[in-house]
Amino acid sequence: MQRADRSGNKAIVAQSLSRVDEFRAHPQFLTAFEQCARGLVQMYRGNRILNRILNDRGRVAFGVFALYLDAMPDENGVGLTVTRIANLCQEQGVCSRGRAKAMVLLMRWAGYLETGPESGPNRRQRPLLPTPRLMAEHIKRWQHMYGALSLIDPVGEQVLLHIEERAFARALLRQVGHRFQAGMRILHHAPEASLFAERDAGLLIAMSLLISRTEDDVFPPRNPVPVPVAALARQFFVSRAHVLKLLREAESEGLIVRTPSASGNVQLAEPMRRAMTNFFLTMFSVMADAARAAVAEYEAQADLRDDRHPVRDFPAIRFGQAPP
Repeated sequence: MQRADRSGNKAIVAQSLSRVDEFRAHPQFLTAFEQCARGLVQMYRGNRILNRILNDRGRVAFGVFALYLDAMPDENGVGLTVTRIANLCQEQGVCSRGRAKAMVLLMRWAGYLETGPESGPNRRQRPLLPTPRLMAEHIKRWQHMYGALSLIDPVGEQVLLHIEERAFARALLRQVGHRFQAGMRILHHAPEASLFAERDAGLLIAMSLLISRTEDDVFPPRNPVPVPVAALARQFFVSRAHVLKLLREAESEGLIVRTPSASGNVQLAEPMRRAMTNFFLTMFSVMADAARAAVAEYEAQADLRDDRHPVRDFPAIRFGQAPP
């Protein structure tokens, strides 16, 4: 797989971050931030399979890699294979080759990947194919994210217009993958959020706290918010002990402060409010940059497509249904 040189990588990362200050100053940013957080929590809440497969930073990245490699065949025309995704995960520091291979098995069990026909010069390589289920889950995720982004950048509306078209979705996957390979990491710019990002359902729990504000509070909330430990564990399919341990660690790192109350409220400390704000600012900036490049790529290829019949080959799926 070809890589840009170091100076090229730095330029890609810098371009990906170029909208952060603009978005921070936008009067609708906090509204977009809250809308995106609510949408993602709603998407994962009560979905056992989604929480098992795509519920932390590494597993979300793995799903994107699977789609990216399928959209970026190598010089022999081979797309996604166990070897390619294991190598990419190790090269990019997402997980070990062994864990990547285990994730392949888990995603095949869940109906997100399937074995494709033989390919390659020696016809012995068996590629994997992302199923419509995997693509549909990512499209739904993008719809929440780009729907929120559209409040602060019109490129979000362009994405929503074309996201169900195969050619555009693959262009967007390529652009997101290119930025990750260049070294773009959201957590580098919101390091305090790492505690939540590296735990099962951690970011979902953090976002659940953010959106629990009362109507008379600001966003992110400054007043104490409820922490329904049992409900959070049930909604995101983790144990109560897992939720409690995460909260204790967040308290020890100065991210939350326990407040005296019968329901066990916590107050989000300034480091957590800042971390989650920077996390979403960086994410929106990267999303906007990737989207603009994807729109340009998609429009440049317009003469190769029959635009009278857009390709919409991702069948409807009931999100939350169990694998077949």
